[in-house]
Amino acid sequence: MVGTMALLPSFIRPHRRMTRRRPAHPAHRPPAGDEAVLDAPDDRLSPALVAAGRGEYATAAALLADTRATADWEHRDRYTRRLAAFARSRPEWYEEWRAAGPHDPGVLLVGAQLAVDRAWPSPGRAELLREVSPLITAAARADDRDPVPWRIALDHARGSRAGHRYFEELWEAAVRRAPHHYGCHVAALRYLAASWHGSHRECFDFADRAAQDAPADSLVQALPARAAFGYLTDGCGAAVPRGRLEAAADRAIALSARLPAADPAPAEV
Repeated sequence: MVGTMALLPSFIRPHRRMTRRRPAHPAHRPPAGDEAVLDAPDDRLSPALVAAGRGEYATAAALLADTRATADWEHRDRYTRRLAAFARSRPEWYEEWRAAGPHDPGVLLVGAQLAVDRAWPSPGRAELLREVSPLITAAARADDRDPVPWRIALDHARGSRAGHRYFEELWEAAVRRAPHHYGCHVAALRYLAASWHGSHRECFDFADRAAQDAPADSLVQALPARAAFGYLTDGCGAAVPRGRLEAAADRAIALSARLPAADPAPAEV
């Protein structure tokens, strides 16, 4: 994501309105370039990744079990994605975990994410993803409260070129479980992108409504900024008024000031 910043067109470089802002308070200034780490593992995820590197799955299983017990869906989503990414390059520990507990909700969740990740780069993605559907269904049935399988299902719908009606059914199921789940909102925004199944107008309308309904400290407040970033780097579709782009940036800046310092979770956002 950092590398793509160089691709931003010249019309969003600082102009008078942007440069007239007051200097940031030291507590809100970003760290120096060599101090910034995006999507860094936190003190709960790091031991699970270290153990997985040794071929052990118990720490990862306990971590996901804890997020399920406490209904900590945001961290559960983030940890699932990171564990699946690790399993993609180092699958032995995950295969042992699956053999030992094939019905463990955590192993089912990581397995569904892993299957989607493996299919995604293929030229035959849509066909391969259709074969993955039973894994996502199994993960969803393992805990009806959990929105994370529905986030995976939304990503799956985008990659398998599912129609809007099916997407809307998935979206309704996701928000019934967690109305402000950030991962589900991002997955929906990506589906609605002009480069996939929607348009920039749909993206901004969706992002603005979601942000207006979300709590002030929710990462969903950054959704309009994601829509703006997608528009600025996409290069296709109808023009979006500059005022709407600036409003998205202002909302994200306000959110940043409300987030705790040195928290790695929102760094990628």
